[in-house]
Amino acid sequence: MRRGFGIAVFVLLILAGIGIGVTAYNAGVTHGIDEVAKGTQVVHVVGPAFGFGFFPFGLLLFPLLLFVVLGIGRRAAFRRGGWGGPGHGGPGHHGPWSDEGRAKFEERAREWHRKAHEPAGESGGGAPTGAST
Repeated sequence: MRRGFGIAVFVLLILAGIGIGVTAYNAGVTHGIDEVAKGTQVVHVVGPAFGFGFFPFGLLLFPLLLFVVLGIGRRAAFRRGGWGGPGHGGPGHHGPWSDEGRAKFEERAREWHRKAHEPAGESGGGAPTGAST
């Protein structure tokens, strides 16, 4: 029931948008015809009718460029490390996600966990007042 209602609202919004667009277009055409009827100035068009010519491939180039940029961004976002090689996620990688870095992180986590569960008087630091363990 909810899905049907949502689809109906979506279709009505699309139809309303089309109606608004058609009405605005017709109002512009009518305004243009009125302006031409009032005008006494003659305009002579010199040169080709479409400026430098019609280039329909722009309709294809924009999505192509968009897909290329998004593809490069996706590859960079999900790639492990930089551009490859030692020190960049390649062989011999040393950093926070190598085996050595992971072991250091786990040791720090164990130490923090142990301190978090100690009574307040033993380590001197303890949990802040008002906090429950």
